[in-house]
Amino acid sequence: MIEIDKQHLRNTIANYRNFIDTCSFENDFKLTANSEISPYALCFAIFSYHLIGDHGYILKNKNVWVEKIITNLDDFKNQQQDLINSKPYLQLLTFSLSALKILDSLDHPCIESHVILILNYDINDLLNRAGVKKGTPSSGNMAMFWAILLIHVNKFLNISVEKDLDSWITFHLDSMNDYGFWGEAKNMNYLMFQNGYHQYEILDYLKVEGEFWDVAATNINSLKDSESRFAPYPGGGGCYDYDALYFLTSDYIDPEFEETIIKLFYSVTSSQNIDGGFCESQYVRPRTIKNFRRALNHIFSRPSGNRIEAIKKFISLQRPRHNKIHTHWTTYSREWSESDLWDSWFRVLLLARIDVYKNHENFQNWGFINYPGIGYHHLFNKEKNI
Repeated sequence: MIEIDKQHLRNTIANYRNFIDTCSFENDFKLTANSEISPYALCFAIFSYHLIGDHGYILKNKNVWVEKIITNLDDFKNQQQDLINSKPYLQLLTFSLSALKILDSLDHPCIESHVILILNYDINDLLNRAGVKKGTPSSGNMAMFWAILLIHVNKFLNISVEKDLDSWITFHLDSMNDYGFWGEAKNMNYLMFQNGYHQYEILDYLKVEGEFWDVAATNINSLKDSESRFAPYPGGGGCYDYDALYFLTSDYIDPEFEETIIKLFYSVTSSQNIDGGFCESQYVRPRTIKNFRRALNHIFSRPSGNRIEAIKKFISLQRPRHNKIHTHWTTYSREWSESDLWDSWFRVLLLARIDVYKNHENFQNWGFINYPGIGYHHLFNKEKNI
């Protein structure tokens, strides 16, 4: 049994706590120390403080944060069209619901008007139009958002939509491919698991078991690089690494990936920036001979079936438009190596899952989120909780 260095983990968390504070601004938060205030960043900060157990700080700011979350949601809703298909709106809404769960404020009277939107639509039609069966990029996100809203109205508003939830499950199980995901492909690929991870969060929350969990984990493990990272570029990636680790530490698979998991733990902690935060990747920019060699090594250490995908990604990332990372979370575009609250939360969430994987008793030491979606952990209970 390979153990992790507890003191090393504590030091990592202490440095991470310092970084979160650098993004604070007048009871609000910026995605990076250099960006503007963002409603998404506020949610990420709340997730971060909760994860490392800073409950006193959360309680101190609870009332202010709850009102900011509600105001942000209402303002965002008024600026968007076609809300049911708006990724920015649904993403902020589901992040906000998780944050309100942490703040014990899911019963806020203004929330219902946001979540009951899902009742006006047929879930199978939504999934079809999003391209879930084809594994269309972002279709996994959308499928997860809609499922979260269905679970919310069913569990927290006591509006029965169990038939819709059953339809959501059936749709996904019936359209799953041989790799345990969605879409047609000759080989297991990065997009497939990063997109499909989102639906698995829902399957996990709804306690849907099956051999597909093992199939998915085994196929994902085949994509690891020499550092046990899972991005199509060197240095890992906040989402890629966490999504992969999520499968490898699932409650539904045989514990056969310990060496990969422990190596990933130390690869991630070694990439913590000086400011205590984490970034997307330290090796995509700047363009240096050293980073170029890393990229080549990364490409040719891929399984033969994935080398073309890695080469295409490498070529694409050389374009000027990829000099920085652009998202709808901020107008500010961050550097690849710049610490941000999102990647930092994902990195530490990854470390938390590994810590609990090694010893289930450590579950109580971490602030996972007992709400469907990212941040949930299957150890909250073993009962079907819809």
